[in-house]
Amino acid sequence: MAITSLSSKRSNLLGVLALSRPRNLAIAAVTLLLIRYGWMTRWNTGGASLQTSVFQIFEATLVMVLLMAAGNIINAYFDVQEDRINRPQRAIVDRTVKRRVLIFTHQVLNLLGLLIALHLSWGLGSLAPLVLATMVSWILWRYSASWKSIPLLGNASIALLLGLVPLWLASLEYPGAPPELQLDLLQNLGAYGIMAMAIGMVRELAKDAMDMEGDAVAKKSTFPLWKGPEVTRKLCLVLWVCVALIYAMGVQRWGDIHNWSSWMMWGAPFPGWALCMVLLLQRNTRWKALSRATLLTLILGIVQCFWIPGV
Repeated sequence: MAITSLSSKRSNLLGVLALSRPRNLAIAAVTLLLIRYGWMTRWNTGGASLQTSVFQIFEATLVMVLLMAAGNIINAYFDVQEDRINRPQRAIVDRTVKRRVLIFTHQVLNLLGLLIALHLSWGLGSLAPLVLATMVSWILWRYSASWKSIPLLGNASIALLLGLVPLWLASLEYPGAPPELQLDLLQNLGAYGIMAMAIGMVRELAKDAMDMEGDAVAKKSTFPLWKGPEVTRKLCLVLWVCVALIYAMGVQRWGDIHNWSSWMMWGAPFPGWALCMVLLLQRNTRWKALSRATLLTLILGIVQCFWIPGV
């Protein structure tokens, strides 16, 4: 690829924007908004109302986007060597983006995210948003700096962050909610978070399997390098079966299921899940296709917040 002058401010700005992974940020933001203004508006709250204002939801979304962007940027800072092998078309650090720009941008975005979380905590009268935001910022830093090189720990940390998106919503509504609604928040959003974590774990393992060549050069001990692609495939298959069982039990318990036709309301993620199963049952697993199929499953699960019934 052509090497652009590092002195170009426009080059640095566009590079930082690309490294923040705006598509992933958009998916996370839409997830939060669809859960809050889609599915949650149909909950049977026994007369209690959801308290968080539109502006507070905007702040919460902004905190999540800023912290995720900061995490993506610092991850790119630490991944220069392997990215030049695994993703040469996206390896722009030290070519079009200066490393010191990444460090500065990471610190600014983190600070802004935590300051907004502080204001959000003050407005809600609860430390939960600030504590949760601080924990997310710390996990993202530790993941990039060292955890991603530890088999399963790095995968689990990113999967955990994915599962925290619905729990982030719960932390906003919980302080002012009556006891019966607090239980619903923990159960329903907790179940959603567990599902997202399980799917995220499979996706992270698939991405590590895709990146084995570059990770080996960088001497990173990821799970696929440690145990091999076949054991990784079997682990992903077990996790994917667990995803189906968790989802079925959650829908049965909290999904307002009265008859078999009611299941159709919750069936949007099934094509993505089925595609992943087909890919995982093949010994020569196409890891890139699996990563995309898990993302498709997540997106379908988000989209159905438009119509799934309340709890």
